[in-house]
Amino acid sequence: MQTSPVSRRTLLAGGTGLAAGLAGFGLAACASDDAVAPRGAAHTGADDELAIETTPPTIPDDPPLITGEFVSAKMAGRTTRWAMTRPRGVTGELPVVIVAHALNIDEKSIFSKGLNIQSVVQQHVDAGNPPFAVACVDVDRNYFHLRTDGADGAAMIIDEFIPMLEASPELNLRTDKIGLFGWSMGGYGALRIGAILGPQRVAAIAVSSPAMWADPTQFPPRAFDSQADYRANSMFGQQHVFANIPLMISVGTSDQFYLYTRQWAANLHPPAAFATGPGGHTTRYWRSVLPDQVAFLGREFTA
Repeated sequence: MQTSPVSRRTLLAGGTGLAAGLAGFGLAACASDDAVAPRGAAHTGADDELAIETTPPTIPDDPPLITGEFVSAKMAGRTTRWAMTRPRGVTGELPVVIVAHALNIDEKSIFSKGLNIQSVVQQHVDAGNPPFAVACVDVDRNYFHLRTDGADGAAMIIDEFIPMLEASPELNLRTDKIGLFGWSMGGYGALRIGAILGPQRVAAIAVSSPAMWADPTQFPPRAFDSQADYRANSMFGQQHVFANIPLMISVGTSDQFYLYTRQWAANLHPPAAFATGPGGHTTRYWRSVLPDQVAFLGREFTA
C-alpha cells in the first residue's frame, strides 16, 4: 500500500491549500439506494430523490479538512482518496470515528454543507465533551463487501485505511478502539465492519437509514451480486454479534428502509438506541439526527 504524505504543517495550519481543496469539490450529491420497498410500505417518492448541494468555501470556525490518497490492493489496485478532521483547540492523541458513506457520493460528502459533521463535532467538543477525530475513505459503489470485480470496501477499511491512520504520526490517532458511523449504503457498511471487528475493536456504532433488505429475493444488483452473495453478507441473522457493541439507529418514518430497519432492530438483544421521527431518505433527516449521534459516539468513547 502506498500512502501520500500528510505534512505536519498541513495538519496544524489547515491553510489555503485545504480551503482550495474544499472549494474545488463543488457539488455533493446525496442519492438514495433505489430500494425495493417492503410489502405494506407507503411509497413516498423518497427513493427517487436526488439532493444536490453547492458546497461553500470552508467556514472559518470549522476544523480544516485533511486529505490524501493511497493505492488500495483491497479495491483491486484503485487509487483511493480519504479525508479527515480533528477538532480545533485539541492536541494529543485522539480516538477516531470511521465513516462509511452512502451510495453515489464519496469521502468528502460527510464534510460538505448538507451534513457538515466536523461542525457538529466541534460544537460537541466546545461544550466540554470528549473529543474525537472523524475519517472517511472513498469506497465508490462497492457496498462494503467483496464483489465480482475483486474490490472489497470493508476489507480496505479494516486492512488498509485504519492501519494507515494509526501509522501516521502527523494525524496522531488511536485506532485500537474505534467508533463507526454510516448512512444509507454506509449504514449497512458500518454495521458490517462492526460485525467483523467485534466489541474488542469497536466502541460504538451510530447509523442512519441503513440500506438493508430482509427478503433474499428482493434486493438491487448494486448491493449483492447473487442470492448466495446476499446470504453471505446480509446483516439479517447477524444481530447477535452486536450484543456487546453500543448501537444507535436512526431512521425516518417515511424512509423506504423503515420497516426493514425496525424488523432488523427487533432482534437485537440488548435493544439498540432506536430513534425515529418524521422524515425520509434525505439529507435533511440525516442532518437533523447527527448531533444526537455524535453525542452518543462521544459518550461511548469514554464509557
